[in-house]
Amino acid sequence: MSVIKIPKDLNDIKEKFMFGLTKRQIICFGGGLASGLPTYFLCKSVIGLGLTGSLTAMCIVAAPLIFAGIYKKHGITFEKSVKFMFDFLRKPKKRYYRTTNFYRCMENQMEYTRLQNVLQRAEQSRKGGAGNGKEPSQKANPKASRAK
Repeated sequence: MSVIKIPKDLNDIKEKFMFGLTKRQIICFGGGLASGLPTYFLCKSVIGLGLTGSLTAMCIVAAPLIFAGIYKKHGITFEKSVKFMFDFLRKPKKRYYRTTNFYRCMENQMEYTRLQNVLQRAEQSRKGGAGNGKEPSQKANPKASRAK
């Protein structure tokens, strides 16, 4: 009787594509190979470096892509880790806690409304003159006076 272990978290299961590697790993290794081989041949023939220098240049060019395919820590890939680091460095270091005083906002709104009513009364008294027989509630609401 054979025993098959099934992991508790099914997100950890990665489908193997070829040679026991995932698609992501194959793509990253292919990118490393595609960038490393031309570097090797260019360094060896055009620049004239020896075997050791050409292999070193090839490793320097191909290593980041291969590393990106292999690296995974706590379920986070290399690209996401780099993105998180850049986001962290772009944000300000000190975070200030600011609250909104709603009572002050309400007071400001009430003061604004009061000043608006005063200005409307002053404008109406200037246009129509004082003592035109209108009640103060009609002065504050010009739509009500138009409806009559």
